[in-house]
Amino acid sequence: MSKFWSNIFGKKTAPKEEQIEDERGPHMPLKELPIEQTFAKKFTACGGKFVYCETFQDAKDAFLSVVKEYPTEIRELFCLDLVLAKKLDVGITLTKTNLNAKVMLCSCESIVAYDGSIVVCERQLGSNKLADLPETLVIIAGTSQFSKTVSEALKSIKHRYVDNIPLNITSIKQFKTDAMSDENYMNYGSSVKEVYLLLLEDFS
Repeated sequence: MSKFWSNIFGKKTAPKEEQIEDERGPHMPLKELPIEQTFAKKFTACGGKFVYCETFQDAKDAFLSVVKEYPTEIRELFCLDLVLAKKLDVGITLTKTNLNAKVMLCSCESIVAYDGSIVVCERQLGSNKLADLPETLVIIAGTSQFSKTVSEALKSIKHRYVDNIPLNITSIKQFKTDAMSDENYMNYGSSVKEVYLLLLEDFS
């Protein structure tokens, strides 16, 4: 596991590295954080729940943990990507139409370090508005999908799809936190979602 992921999950870093950081001095310019670390800090600070997965089996285990901890039984899983759902193989009835399902599973186009947001489009959402989706989103992404800014993420979408740019491009950046009151939730509206990001080292 890389130094970054060790830092995220509380592993010890080498004392020599910490000494180098201390020797930078108060007047030295701030060291720019790696893009992965910047995203993780912003995403979790906004209330997103972050799980690093080395394999798809890890992702499956993480997803099943989310289902197990859910306050009510999950009978249907909203997912428009049947290939992804089959690959994860969680044993829950799939639906592509029932927006009243409690949980949605999807991939994404990009994860943005600048504000900790996640960029999706019609390939994940179909024609549905974010506010109409299930209250809990479980999103699977790969470490190759980091972008520094939303603008960079949009450029990568244009480059990826060239002459067939998808519609319904949107950024998920309002996350429902455990500490959010019902009053605040109503103020933000139903576009606020409980978001779990399962980040795979190699996702394709």
